[in-house]
Amino acid sequence: MGTVVMRLEFNHIFEEECKEPLDYLMCVSKNTLNNLIGFFTTEPIPNYDTFFSNPDIKSQIIKKVDKFLHENESYLKPSLITTEGNLLISELIVSNKKKLILNNTLPKNEDRDELNLFKAFLSINQKLNQRNNLFQGASLDNLEQIAEMLIASKFPSADYALGGSSGFKLLKLSYVTSYKFHKLINFLSCKDEYTYLLKALCIRFNQPSIESLIKQVDNILLHVIYFHSKQVYKFFIEEEDENTKNFLESLRSDNITIVADFLNFREHPLYKIDKNTYSIINPYFIIDKFTKSVKFTLKEAFNEKNDLKPSDRRFFNFYNKKFSEEFLMKNLLEDIFYKKYYKKNEGNGDKNKPDFYLRHNKNIYLFEYKDILINKDIRTSGDINKILEMFKSRFLVDGDKKVGIGQLITHIELLSKGLFEFDPTLNLKKNHTVYPILLLSDRLLELHGINYIFNKWFHENLSTINKKINVQDLIVIDIDTLIFYKEYLKEKDNNFKKVIIKHIKYSKIEIKGYGDNLNEIRNSVEKKLMKKLAPFSYRFEKTKSNKQIFIDRFKNIMKF
Repeated sequence: MGTVVMRLEFNHIFEEECKEPLDYLMCVSKNTLNNLIGFFTTEPIPNYDTFFSNPDIKSQIIKKVDKFLHENESYLKPSLITTEGNLLISELIVSNKKKLILNNTLPKNEDRDELNLFKAFLSINQKLNQRNNLFQGASLDNLEQIAEMLIASKFPSADYALGGSSGFKLLKLSYVTSYKFHKLINFLSCKDEYTYLLKALCIRFNQPSIESLIKQVDNILLHVIYFHSKQVYKFFIEEEDENTKNFLESLRSDNITIVADFLNFREHPLYKIDKNTYSIINPYFIIDKFTKSVKFTLKEAFNEKNDLKPSDRRFFNFYNKKFSEEFLMKNLLEDIFYKKYYKKNEGNGDKNKPDFYLRHNKNIYLFEYKDILINKDIRTSGDINKILEMFKSRFLVDGDKKVGIGQLITHIELLSKGLFEFDPTLNLKKNHTVYPILLLSDRLLELHGINYIFNKWFHENLSTINKKINVQDLIVIDIDTLIFYKEYLKEKDNNFKKVIIKHIKYSKIEIKGYGDNLNEIRNSVEKKLMKKLAPFSYRFEKTKSNKQIFIDRFKNIMKF
């Protein structure tokens, strides 16, 4: 599949025995290694045919790869460096800093350094490829199998891997992260009883005030975009800028060890090269510090104040309900669907009440919102059975309790029977179209194949419905996309419906190949499959984004 990367590995090129990646890194100078952290976050990322400075070595490597591809009748160009491979190499370097950098006496030798780094990446890739090899037998005729393959192969790295148009993706996520962080501060500022939580955030990021913290957060988010666009990855700070220095120090650590899912890098996404120079280990880890990670800072303060054990779930119940759903999600949807003639939730009581209900003319939009945490052991497993089992318990049925998709089905069945209590003026004698929407807090689930699998479960569990109600396919949407395209969605009444219809239309396209040879036919089939299985966010044209909202959000700190 085109979106499953073919990583170049050691055995594809060299006949000698493959060593551990650390063995090759031991043969690289400290200057090269110290400046490597973050280097491969810039684009274009070097591949085997652009990695070497020496033209003779470059030519030899290209010939070896061409020979491998010819012998294996492969038409896919393999990749040397993937985001996951780069992070694993960086993790090895930082966790062995004393050995590889502080006590390293090797003089810099460009040819030697590049060849050993090249072999280190090939060695890492050999381990990573074992996960994808489990899915090589997937048939292009089996959509469910393809969807599962894509989920299993991409899920472990979905929240940090640079995908296509990564510059635009980072711009979107930086804007959305600033938006969410400001909303969180607004929420915590609305009651005096939350003051201790604001203080906990200031302490965590070494800032004297919440105003200073907001400025530092927006500043680093803006720099992530700027640095990526300029293909640089280092921070140089002035000696007298104490608040910025303290803030950056809160994001870095020398005590990095190798743990699953790069947890130490997620907690400390900056690397200190020298006294006033920092590099970005991964831009998405920085972005997530101010959405996902702040939850745990707040949880510690909440548990300490209420004398709760670390395993207690009361904080997440509070955060997900009070902030994420009732403050962030509902205010966003109220802002998008602000017209007075829209029919929304009415009636008292919470039983079978949708998280958000909207009717415009004969179109009904049912929203169920889920803000969840996904266990890292399941996420990094690459085991599709474990992943699907977790999905079902979080988004369909949890024991005897219907959740997410299951709740949407309940709402639709009540509508069908005329028992829906939250729209008294609804006339079921007229035809209506229902759009069931599962709204998610985490971009981790914006993967090819997930909407297809969830929609399959939706239809499998949906009972016979009143003929006056035309139930459309399930639409899975991440809240980041709604935040980013909010102004476009508000512009005209039908803009939201237009994107939904486009998404449903593409998800139903027929898969037929075309071309003059087998490779061309296969390529055309894969492109159509990727379009069919794409997440909702892919249906928006970049031109629908509003540049002014970005300028307005960061105008107070823009200096370049």
